[in-house]
Amino acid sequence: MNNVRRARPADRASVTAAAAAAFAGDPAWSFLHGDDYDTLAPHFAGVLFDLRVGSGDVWVTGDRAAVAMWEHRGPGTEPWIPSDGVWDAYRSLAGAAAWRRLTEYERAVDAARPGTPYWYLGVLATHPDRQGEGRASAVMAPVIEKADAEGIACCLETSTAGNRAFYERRGFTEVTDVLIASGPPTWWLRRPARENPKPVMT
Repeated sequence: MNNVRRARPADRASVTAAAAAAFAGDPAWSFLHGDDYDTLAPHFAGVLFDLRVGSGDVWVTGDRAAVAMWEHRGPGTEPWIPSDGVWDAYRSLAGAAAWRRLTEYERAVDAARPGTPYWYLGVLATHPDRQGEGRASAVMAPVIEKADAEGIACCLETSTAGNRAFYERRGFTEVTDVLIASGPPTWWLRRPARENPKPVMT
């Protein structure tokens, strides 16, 4: 297994390619990007990476085949609002219809978010060529351990039954339906903090 480390801006191209490959066929990403998946998905993953890498809460394997993009969210966190021009290039490329789908999706997810602090796993992806080798669990681990040490929950959403089962085996057992009017069935999953946590990886 490759060593897990914090991502750096120079990892962007490899990470976005791995994420786009991993989510090909994913119901939510297919809904968001439609027939333009091959063009839009890497750009979308790039925006998500850019928004989070500076916090130090994006983790990758040494070969950059797997990535976990986390962010800490709390009661004062604003709902999804495209800000600071980060989304401008994606919005221009995607067009009005795809942008409406993204807005619909994000607003539905916002409605399921708790009002208490939590760690949000926005992206967990492993390149298809390296799946089944434990990489996803490895890149999740640093922030899960940190959340346990802090005594706060971890949360995410998924639209794939297989992914839901993967997360439930890792403690994401509290489930809330996310209602996306024209989108796929989606679930908000919560993992409560565990007592007696492992030491935090720094």
